[in-house]
Amino acid sequence: MNHKQLDSHLRQLDEIERIQVVTRQNINDIGVDMLPQSDTGVFRMKGEFFFKKNPVFISKHHRFADMPLHNHDFIEINYVYSGECRQVINGREVKLVQGQCCLLDVDVPHSIAPLEQNDIIINIIMKHETVSQLFFSRLHQHGLVYDFLANAVAENRRHDRYILFHSEDNENLQYLIKNMICEFMDYQEYSQEMLRHYIPLVFTELMRVYQHDKNFELEQQTCRGSIVDILEYIEAHYNDCTLTELAQRFNFNPNYLGNMIKERTGRTFLELLQSQRMIRASELLRLTDKQIHVVAAEVGYEGISFFNRKFKEHYGVTPGQYRKQEQQ
Repeated sequence: MNHKQLDSHLRQLDEIERIQVVTRQNINDIGVDMLPQSDTGVFRMKGEFFFKKNPVFISKHHRFADMPLHNHDFIEINYVYSGECRQVINGREVKLVQGQCCLLDVDVPHSIAPLEQNDIIINIIMKHETVSQLFFSRLHQHGLVYDFLANAVAENRRHDRYILFHSEDNENLQYLIKNMICEFMDYQEYSQEMLRHYIPLVFTELMRVYQHDKNFELEQQTCRGSIVDILEYIEAHYNDCTLTELAQRFNFNPNYLGNMIKERTGRTFLELLQSQRMIRASELLRLTDKQIHVVAAEVGYEGISFFNRKFKEHYGVTPGQYRKQEQQ
């Protein structure tokens, strides 16, 4: 299935839509009754009905009837393939337009208003542990910005229970998601492996969107650099960066900047430098055959014993053990 064939397939009325376009009444096509929870009265969907063969399930949301208030025990991404979508999520009215995504946490109550002919919404649902294994478990292998944004996404997911990504101009994301949909709807050999690889790519692209949104938001509040800009600078200059020099570059008082970094990231300036050194060291151990004392020197450690101790504190294993694990 290519993207043109996918478009034709998604725009056709499916069996449920042929009924709903006439009755305007929602039809439960899950195959089991959705029973309301006794404590909230909200209908609950269970992942066991979707994840029998694959930890990812993708479907088109049926048009022409409302989806009543419900929640589920899995993570969901709503992708607006075409048109628009209006939802009430955790009590808030939310409008999504073509190309945007909404990440919904486990157990967040939401309802969806009826979709019309041109409104095509794709539901991408995943087990919570699948997202953790394929995406969040890899954070230690990336830089400070990636780490900060991923933690911010996780924190927002816990606090607001959903995140709206303004991804309508991100062509890479549209391409990846359409490929995912094709892979799932035209299932063939190795499709499961392909889907497992698409998940971290899609989430990483969403991180780029989130970073852009956060930078725009912060630029409206101050003419000085955002926390993301500051972290990017630390990533690039971790070997020779000082708090005083960083403060001068971004027009902050050093004490104020140190406190702001601690408040926004949960770590001190020195802890961030240390973390970036460890991240860079892990990259060199994984991707090169440089001797460990050379790696230590390259990331700013003169003594191999001190480097070994700090690396083990950060990763739980020695540099030699880490390299051996990564090569297996």
